[in-house]
Amino acid sequence: MFCVVIMLLALSALPAMASTTLEVWKNYTLAKEASTTGDLYAFGGNTTIAGDVTGDLVTAGFNVFLGGETIGQNAFIIADSVHVLSDVKQTLRILGRQIVLSSKIGKDVAVAGWHAVILPKSELRGDLLAFVGSIEVSGKVFGDLRVAGGHVYINGEIIGDTHIIANSVQLGPQAIIHKPLRYSASQVAVIDTGAQVGEKIFTKINTRTRAEQFLPTIWGTLIIIKFVIILLSALVAHGILRNISQRFVVVGVTQFGKSIMRGFLLLVAVPFAIFIGTLTFIAIPFSLFAGVLYGIGIILSLVYAPIIIGSLVFKFIQRKQSLVVNWKTIVLGVCLVTVLDYIPYVGALAWYTFILIAFGAIYKVLLDKFIEVR
Repeated sequence: MFCVVIMLLALSALPAMASTTLEVWKNYTLAKEASTTGDLYAFGGNTTIAGDVTGDLVTAGFNVFLGGETIGQNAFIIADSVHVLSDVKQTLRILGRQIVLSSKIGKDVAVAGWHAVILPKSELRGDLLAFVGSIEVSGKVFGDLRVAGGHVYINGEIIGDTHIIANSVQLGPQAIIHKPLRYSASQVAVIDTGAQVGEKIFTKINTRTRAEQFLPTIWGTLIIIKFVIILLSALVAHGILRNISQRFVVVGVTQFGKSIMRGFLLLVAVPFAIFIGTLTFIAIPFSLFAGVLYGIGIILSLVYAPIIIGSLVFKFIQRKQSLVVNWKTIVLGVCLVTVLDYIPYVGALAWYTFILIAFGAIYKVLLDKFIEVR
């Protein structure tokens, strides 16, 4: 379910960027009355948006607060604590521990986290998809409500279909469910006096022991942590190396076989050459330097492998003539890499193959760049 949520983040259609503002590894504040001229990318500490963003907003950090008037297009947020008061004209995607939403969203909303609150003033014109520990929905959802979580509390209006999988479900006195309430839970929903709901379709879920509940929680947490680390690394790497990221991907895909061969030869030959170099006193400094570069190359390959996968799959899905590298292709690639962990043998083989492709492509591009500069 978690990967389904994240893949929705990546598959949402976005217009091409007119211009971009990039802030990395520091607190960022967009002052009130200020506005960007295009997309805004902010990665690092705390992000405060008191002004308007005319394009997309992509931010990752510790705390994110959106208090301006509007986000002109889409918003994608990864943080520990997220507060969204700004209206978002198109889609909103959030991955965080604590999520609070009080605004108007033009299209779909997808959230994944520990606890989410949709306050009464919120109006979601599209669907609400949530994968959470607990959620309170007190706003108005014009589309469908689809939730997987521990505890679900609804005290708002749901116009579309309602599908819930949870341990417990409660409807508050202000809840209005226009269509049948379909839910699977360990117990029948608690419906407060005043709630308006028609047909209720209930499927009982058998409760499990604490040990059975605890192990999947640990496993799921590790998956989320791994996903977030790879995603943040890929987004930051692409932001810093934006001028050559496209070339890494293009070379990796267009020179598929050659990139695999280069990557394999580098993976095997460089450590052997470093070992031979350490046997000669004069060559030791060069061997150490080569070892550092080799380590950096491996790290970049791990980061760029999902970027290449995402761009390649996105090109196939959208039937585009050229390869595209942006945040949504990166998110798609990271999600696909996460899914590969669940495919025995083939998944691991595919993952290592793309690491070799990335390694070979990075070597080729950087070598060409060195020759150009020289």
